[in-house]
Amino acid sequence: MKNKTALSFFIILCLVLFVKGDNIWQYCPGTVNPTFKINSLTVEPSPPKIGKSCIVQLDGSLEQDVTSGSSTFQIEYFVAGNWRPLPTFHNDVCSIISCPVKAGPFQFNHTINVPIITPKGQYKGQIQLVDQSNRNITCLTFNTTLNY
Repeated sequence: MKNKTALSFFIILCLVLFVKGDNIWQYCPGTVNPTFKINSLTVEPSPPKIGKSCIVQLDGSLEQDVTSGSSTFQIEYFVAGNWRPLPTFHNDVCSIISCPVKAGPFQFNHTINVPIITPKGQYKGQIQLVDQSNRNITCLTFNTTLNY
């Protein structure tokens, strides 16, 4: 159950934080040739609410097949006037989506429950995804606030 909650929190932050139009994400400094291009990402409600469900819809294009890969998610939480690192999440990309994923259009639709135990406040971090050949799928940084 602990891993399922951690994975849910990971997916929420990975996807919810990249909503276009909110200007809270950007490609990591020095990012070279990401193979996934985001066309659109929507989250309803926007912003998501702690303790509620949200619907995530992602649309993009993958330039190369992905048969396996990994993600690294680093996050910091602002508390008591300082940024505090939270545990880093390392996940198998294929535990989140069904592999293999063929090059071309990619869509992801999912309903996610935002755990009630998620503390409200400001978060910043980075997610990097690499494929089976350690090629950069994407690397993004974010800065956002979660509330009830």
